Amino acid sequence: MRKPLTTQKGFTFMEMIVSLALVVFISSVVMVSFNSLNNRQALDKQVDFIESAINQTRTNALNSKNGADQTFTFATSSITYNEQTINLDSDVTLSSYTTGIKSITFYRVTGMTNATGTIEYKLQKGNTIIATSSITINNLGIIE
Repeated sequence: MRKPLTTQKGFTFMEMIVSLALVVFISSVVMVSFNSLNNRQALDKQVDFIESAINQTRTNALNSKNGADQTFTFATSSITYNEQTINLDSDVTLSSYTTGIKSITFYRVTGMTNATGTIEYKLQKGNTIIATSSITINNLGIIE
């Protein structure tokens, strides 16, 4: 008479270690991707706000607000338009600009500008630059 075969149920220690290692690896990849996306969105939000401020300044010039030309000024960590200065997020700063000047004037009625070029902003954490984004203004004062 033969003895019935018994099967053991459960996981071996090695299977558990391999499974745990896979879960940790996948989690770390997801977290790095999430942080990168979150950082990029923070920079994009600030650049969208700056573009909106530039467009508002141009619109005010086209509408002859106060009967005068309108000026948009950018600094390392702030912008000035509509006679108000707004500070950018602490991690977002001006990286470079090719406009030649930091105060761009939009002419009344035409909306044309005295300076064209690119303004580049960067998101920096510590000494590491996480992302960059640029705004290009053409000779009609339109953001491209």
